[in-house]
Amino acid sequence: MLELIFTILMLVIGIIILTKGSAWMTDSLAPVAEKLGTSYIAVASIIVSIMLSIPEVFVALYAFILGHEGISLGVIIGSIICNIGLMTGLSATIKPLSVDRRVVIRDGVFAFIIALIVLIFGWDLHYSRSEGLVLLLMFIPYVLNVWFFEKWRPMEEKKEDIKEISEELKVIGLSGFDVKHGLFKPGIFLFIVGSLMLLVGSYIFSGYLVDIAKLTGLSDVLIGLTIGAIGPSIPNVASAIQGTIKNYTKIAITETFGADIFTLLVTLGLLAVVVPFNIEQKWLFFDIPMMILMTALMMLFIFRGHIRKQNAITRSEGAALVIIYIVFLLLNILIIK
Repeated sequence: MLELIFTILMLVIGIIILTKGSAWMTDSLAPVAEKLGTSYIAVASIIVSIMLSIPEVFVALYAFILGHEGISLGVIIGSIICNIGLMTGLSATIKPLSVDRRVVIRDGVFAFIIALIVLIFGWDLHYSRSEGLVLLLMFIPYVLNVWFFEKWRPMEEKKEDIKEISEELKVIGLSGFDVKHGLFKPGIFLFIVGSLMLLVGSYIFSGYLVDIAKLTGLSDVLIGLTIGAIGPSIPNVASAIQGTIKNYTKIAITETFGADIFTLLVTLGLLAVVVPFNIEQKWLFFDIPMMILMTALMMLFIFRGHIRKQNAITRSEGAALVIIYIVFLLLNILIIK
């Protein structure tokens, strides 16, 4: 019993270190986004996607290295469903969300297509090195797509967007104090310290996730989909909610699309390239289809809002996403012994 309590405590400590490390790295990149300016707004957009996904990337990689593929895959698929259910869903229940049509076309459609490709690649219950490489390489057309979408937009829209991206990074940072006036200032030193904290936090969190599985007898899959996915996603969910409260109603949706794309293409792709792995049938017939369903449902809400010239996602639609996410977790608990 004491060992279990200690393990849970270390998991919490891991999450805190993860959160603070990610926050300090992001704080250091907010001024970078401003300096990039309108000429490199696409780069700033990609930075946001990467920063949101880094905790999940490290946790999934560490779990994979420790030989627990179930936890690793659970973190990847679970974090995407968590992003939609909690990051977008909870934010929408607080205040109806909005999003630009171009973001839906550029990122939303791409995210849905990638989810389908992940299902197709896993149809033989195996992700090969070549399939992982294809996923990694698909990040290149995504970056180019973002680049060309932004390149031809009017300058006034670019100025507004770079301001929004800068504010988004500041909100995502979630610093416990104002780093501009504190002991540490945004810059290379803070970025390095944040990176080291992220590595340490990921290592602690992943290691004790494995211990939780051993101590409780719960499957790696269930641990990955629940604690493993929710833990690293806490900073993202908190930042999206904070941004929504501050009336940045676009942050939750843009965060979700960007993080989901990066997590599937880079994290899953990297794992398959390093060590090709097999999956259980459950992933193919339940978890991955649920990921696709949640993505499609989110897209449906957004398109319906645009057609009716209303908010992209209303409070009731946000509540629906949260409820579906809870049902998803409950079904996994019931299904997985």
